[in-house]
Amino acid sequence: MKKFLLHLFRSANSSAVFIRFVITMTVISIFGGYQLSKLISGMNNYSLQSTDQLLAIEENLDDVAISLGSQIQEWKDMLLRIDNETLYQDHRRAFLDSTIKVQAALLQAKTGMQNIGMKTDSIDQLRYEHKELVSSYLKAQSMLASRNIKSSQEVDRQIRGVDRNLQQHISLLKSDIEYQAIQNINRNMPALGKQYLLVGLLGTISLLVMSLLGFVFVTGFEGRKPGLAD
Repeated sequence: MKKFLLHLFRSANSSAVFIRFVITMTVISIFGGYQLSKLISGMNNYSLQSTDQLLAIEENLDDVAISLGSQIQEWKDMLLRIDNETLYQDHRRAFLDSTIKVQAALLQAKTGMQNIGMKTDSIDQLRYEHKELVSSYLKAQSMLASRNIKSSQEVDRQIRGVDRNLQQHISLLKSDIEYQAIQNINRNMPALGKQYLLVGLLGTISLLVMSLLGFVFVTGFEGRKPGLAD
């Protein structure tokens, strides 16, 4: 009887140790999974922010192209309205407003590129080219003779096509930014799958370890089971 009671005491003590171990392993697994999930979440958030910023830069370049198109159209309307002072001045103001919008959108694109560590040489080049274009327009404007349609036609011939290179360079940079955004998405999708696989693997290993230890404990308990005799 004493042996039986002693065995029960030892079994109860072993059970308590095993339960504490299981609880400890569970807590460690939960904590490890939480830390891994937190790390993955941080990586994913950074990746998403980078992609969002690239898309925002692309939108800024769209604004640049639209404002530049408006500026070019207002210049043409200025030449067509040279014989009407009121309309000429209206289009001239719109031309200058579009100039400001182009530069503002370029600055926004530059800030976005700086925020994700991109070089801004391409944006700086576009800003320079745009300032040179505006300078060419203003120089040509000084040659306009008031209320003289012929002078506007001559000026138009001299300055025709000066905006073409700038438009092409804007389009090329926009395509490059779009390509980088797509590459960023394609690169992060497989990585995202691997990260979640790690979380699942951590949980599986933890369950496997606890199952094996439980099996060992039960096997040992059955091997030491006492007889029914006193």
